Amino acid sequence: MKNNQFRLRLLPNYFKKIGLGILVLTVLFFSLRLFNVLSFDKTLVLTISIRGVLVSLLILAMSKEKLEDELTAHIRLLSLGLSFITGVVAVIILPFIAMLIGTSGESFQSSSSILIFMFIMYFTSFRSRLKKR
Repeated sequence: MKNNQFRLRLLPNYFKKIGLGILVLTVLFFSLRLFNVLSFDKTLVLTISIRGVLVSLLILAMSKEKLEDELTAHIRLLSLGLSFITGVVAVIILPFIAMLIGTSGESFQSSSSILIFMFIMYFTSFRSRLKKR
């Protein structure tokens, strides 16, 4: 009989350290430019920093926990679904809220800010559900 069970193909647990290292290096690189220690172009540093944060968050999200079982995989999928839905709802609703307040809604419309918001929602949901188990 064929096994129809869905398996997530995740990175090994040690990739969490790699993801955290990339995140720390990215924040350090951005901070050095912010305090004028480095003399790179501001837009270049901002672009590299945002991409570094996104890559590190992706690595952290796709790395296994030390104890990865069926319940953890189920919680992971629920959290991914919730973060996707909240990201879509935020993209739809925030421009209307910005119009009501009278500000421009373009601050949240960049793809990077939407992705970072979705990663924050994922990590918040995943960690809170893991604690409740």
